[in-house]
Amino acid sequence: MLKSNEWINDLIVWYGSLLTENQLNIMESYYQADLSLAEIAENNQVSRSAIHATIKRSEELLLGYEAKLKVVEKFKERSKKYILLKDLKISEVDKIVKDLEKIE
Repeated sequence: MLKSNEWINDLIVWYGSLLTENQLNIMESYYQADLSLAEIAENNQVSRSAIHATIKRSEELLLGYEAKLKVVEKFKERSKKYILLKDLKISEVDKIVKDLEKIE
């Protein structure tokens, strides 16, 4: 799966607390505050390459957590099903509930 900013932001929301404080700060600066590598490097008094390496390592960690736990994937799948529930008949709701129960 390609790492879109939206996907990485979702991973930060769900798994950010598993990163170190420094990793989380850098990831939020880059993905949520939209700061450049140079700006983050200056703010942290480290090199641009150090920031780049931290971002890549943190992305790998976040993607690894999701690959193992699938929390974001399951949340998105459930959310789609719940949205469908709003305007359905009872028989259709029963089918969706059964589909939701199959999600681990």
